Amino acid sequence: MLELFAWALLAGVVNALAGGGLFFTLPALLGLGLPSTHAVATASVASWPGYMSAFWGVRRQLGNGPWLALTLLGLGGGAAGAFALVQFDASNFNYLVPWLLLGVSVLYGRQLLSHKGSEGPLAMRPLALPLLFGGACYGGFFGGGLGVLLMAITGQVRLGSNLQQHAIKLYISVLASGATIIVYSLSGLVDWHSCFLLALGYLAGGRFGVRLLVWVKPRLLAWTIVLFGLGLSGYYFMRFYG
Repeated sequence: MLELFAWALLAGVVNALAGGGLFFTLPALLGLGLPSTHAVATASVASWPGYMSAFWGVRRQLGNGPWLALTLLGLGGGAAGAFALVQFDASNFNYLVPWLLLGVSVLYGRQLLSHKGSEGPLAMRPLALPLLFGGACYGGFFGGGLGVLLMAITGQVRLGSNLQQHAIKLYISVLASGATIIVYSLSGLVDWHSCFLLALGYLAGGRFGVRLLVWVKPRLLAWTIVLFGLGLSGYYFMRFYG
């Protein structure tokens, strides 16, 4: 169980910096023998304290930004995605896992290769609404690489500065993850013993990770996560399709 806590600690740091923490905790939970849907639900619920602690450290970046729109998108999308996961049989969901990991990794890598720039004014654009809602749905449904996906979306539509995009990523993650707590708790998918241990690791990692934002080179970290996500997707392709 100490190993599970260590993976959650690392995941909390990664979520605060760029996103992709579930890339670390999902394999740990699957390694314990949990069905894939139970593992995803447990990791999603456990990640909430880490997202909250990380967001609290950057909340002032949003100032008078579009709080209402972000709140509705995050809660609505997270709840819709969680309801969708509850309908899946674990054996069928296994076949989606590597595709989801691969898709998010490729999307973020594509964003990193773009030369158009990724910063702009902190004003909600029409195009951002369906994209962020879709991102929150993904967070409620799977959550692996949610931060990576949200950073790609906010960068694509140039929603705020880089630090403001981190704040938006974390705020929507807080809301989407919070929405899953209710849905997954009622569905019985959460392994609470593992969840509490993960939550402690996420919480500590989130607090530490947000302090590293001004020190770590975000592009280097982002590429590290992309490569890790690609490798992890390859592993699960072999595991579930082999």
